Amino acid sequence: MNREGKWFALNSLIYGVVIVALAAMMVYALRRQERRRREAPGPAGMSEYRTDLPIDECMDRLRAHSEADAFQYTCERQPDGGYLLHLTLHQPTRQPLDTLYTLRMEQGRQTVVTLMFVREAFGYGEPVFRQDVMDGFMADKLEAKRTV
Repeated sequence: MNREGKWFALNSLIYGVVIVALAAMMVYALRRQERRRREAPGPAGMSEYRTDLPIDECMDRLRAHSEADAFQYTCERQPDGGYLLHLTLHQPTRQPLDTLYTLRMEQGRQTVVTLMFVREAFGYGEPVFRQDVMDGFMADKLEAKRTV
């Protein structure tokens, strides 16, 4: 191989290594950004609702299940004072959808109900229920309107 051929082969090898390194850095940066986005509370991870009902009335309504509820659900008290809300949506010909939320309530002039996404039963990183479905459930159950 002559001198120009060796130089061309060396340059090609260097460019190839640089391109692979840049692609690896981009993949790493995108994964890191996605992980941060999923860990941070935001529209997909947290929703805040306000209702004029007192906390006791909210809890009574959550304990009272009806056929009109959009979901089948359980609401269990946790040691930290919050509640674990397990929502299940049964679909006629498909597998049921399950999602877990942490539910917190704060009394003030209005009761503030905060839902924080924990996880979806099949490992999805975001809730499987559309925001409008959750808004409708909270409006029907607690007469609450979403603020965040």
